[in-house]
Amino acid sequence: MKRKKYKNKYDKLANAPVKSLISSLAIPTILSMLVSAIYNMADSYFVGKINTQSVASVGIVFSIMTLLQAIGFFLGNGSGIMVSTLLGEKKKDDAQIYANVAFFSVIFVGIILAVIGLFFSNSIALLLGATKTTIEYASTYLKYILLGSPFILGSFVLNNQLRYQGSALYSMIGILTGSIINIALDPLFIFTFKLEVAGAALATVIGQIVSFFMLYFGTFKNDNIRLSIKRFKPTTKVYLTIFKNGLPSLARQGIGTVANIAMNFACAPFGDAVIAGMSVYNRVMFLGIAVVIGYGQGYQPVCSFNFGAKNYKRVFDGYKFLAVVTTIIITVFSIIGFIFAPQLIAVFRDDAEVITIGAKALRYQSFAMLVTGFCTASNMLMQSLRISGKATVMALSRQGIFYIPAILILPRMFDITGITLAQPVADILSFVLTIFLVVPTIKELKTKSKSNT
Repeated sequence: MKRKKYKNKYDKLANAPVKSLISSLAIPTILSMLVSAIYNMADSYFVGKINTQSVASVGIVFSIMTLLQAIGFFLGNGSGIMVSTLLGEKKKDDAQIYANVAFFSVIFVGIILAVIGLFFSNSIALLLGATKTTIEYASTYLKYILLGSPFILGSFVLNNQLRYQGSALYSMIGILTGSIINIALDPLFIFTFKLEVAGAALATVIGQIVSFFMLYFGTFKNDNIRLSIKRFKPTTKVYLTIFKNGLPSLARQGIGTVANIAMNFACAPFGDAVIAGMSVYNRVMFLGIAVVIGYGQGYQPVCSFNFGAKNYKRVFDGYKFLAVVTTIIITVFSIIGFIFAPQLIAVFRDDAEVITIGAKALRYQSFAMLVTGFCTASNMLMQSLRISGKATVMALSRQGIFYIPAILILPRMFDITGITLAQPVADILSFVLTIFLVVPTIKELKTKSKSNT
């Protein structure tokens, strides 16, 4: 059978078979997410060869990485949804304004954070949950990360804007190149140059700088929206729309920062090994979640574009496909995680106590993860349809509404076991809430989709 050719990527978004279209957009995104997860894990792997305190310090500063990601996805998704929707409505000039406002705004935010990091890294590390034994390592790692924040934030925004334009391939190339450089530089800086934790942070920042420029050059390819200070036309309306659309992303990933800080404080009374074990567990978990989120992000441009074009059947069919495929993926990962939990944790730190804690948490989580495919698909749907209120509540539920109380209460009742149970309990409760919130939208979308047939 001859493969159909489309006039351009917008024609493809409107007319290509939904299942194959989502998969084609998802694969580069999944690869980007996996590579990002791997390079985030690379720091933990290599510093794990130094000492337990170094591993713990990377875990402590991970909350800042999630904060930077939250800000980047907040403005990237917030603008990207509008870019995709406006392109679906054939309003490219308006789409350009949203893209440029988000990009130049996030660069300004990054510069402010870099200045803060230069002077206050020690104080911030203490606020994040650093202990007397980890403060030196955490402060050093944090300083370099914050100095690189303009490029880190810019990369996240560019990645999402390219993805929403159907140019996931360009975003993948940018992320992949930077990640490979990071992984290659880690052992060189940490061991050869003997920079230890500072070397890990420096490798991360250099990798992000390379990603930034690769992604920026991707905006000049094909018919992607160009970035120019001349098109930076901020208005209250533009900012409010970006903020409203991006709020679920900010909630989903920003609350992860708060959750990670809460976990660090909950773990601190039990020692550095517990912090390190939970840190490694979170990195391993991110691998599975990354694939699911990557597939969800492959669906988002299809959803937003076709919603803007009023093709509701494609929106609904895409959601059904996404919910099924993400559930299958996460089930496979859960089985692997349960069976090989100790071996997966041991890759990062060959410490019996660290392995015991991390493996226990991973096995408990393997059961709860079975519902995250449906939850992720539903959240991506609601955000892409610009149902911001419900999408934000859903985004907050997993690591905020339910997790933070759980991580504060359960350790008091069950000690270390309570720490390992907090996220699984939160995931199950989040699933129940998601069903309640998404069902009315699914019914409405199903009704509208029939009008397209």
